Amino acid sequence: MKRVAKKTITRSLLYIRILEKLIESGTHIVSSKQLADMMGLSDVKIRKDISNFGKVGRPRIGYKTFELKKILEDFVLQNIVHAVLFGVGNLGSAILKYPGFHQDRIKIVAAFDKDKSKVGKKINGVSVYSVKNAVKIISKTHAEIGIIAVPEKHSQNIADVIVSSGVKGIVNFSPISISVPEKVFVRDIDLSIEFLSLMYEMRHK
Repeated sequence: MKRVAKKTITRSLLYIRILEKLIESGTHIVSSKQLADMMGLSDVKIRKDISNFGKVGRPRIGYKTFELKKILEDFVLQNIVHAVLFGVGNLGSAILKYPGFHQDRIKIVAAFDKDKSKVGKKINGVSVYSVKNAVKIISKTHAEIGIIAVPEKHSQNIADVIVSSGVKGIVNFSPISISVPEKVFVRDIDLSIEFLSLMYEMRHK
């Protein structure tokens, strides 16, 4: 499979979302300029991104929305992503209730918490298990991504559990970095930093 830059993949996921809306509204053809306006990018960037996935679209006409959506999906969304969540506090519960994690492409298949009062319950259809049983449960669900939404002091211990279960991808909502083997991929998401960096950009442009 052709290797494509991570930023291009991220933008392609946004293209798919926009194309879905266009298809729902009955739009059959879209130009790179129209996509660029919707994304806040240049049409040159749009065409360059899409060219990574083959010869798509026609000059001066544009792209067939359904065809482009399928081409992008076939490349970046080949399989359903199964994820497990650690931490069913305020943030974890909000993640479980987020509709995007219950669609065809991404499914949270299990949640874990050390609080006995939460174990055995279901949140938005997802069962909550004890962290002690995590490795056993994860092996049954074939999860590919672990989500860390626990307090800072427990983050590394949970990361170790995720790694020992064989999961190779981690989304870390904890405000501290975690240590993992080289072959495990980590995406750190610190919401406070995202807000502050956005404010910096707004004030200096």
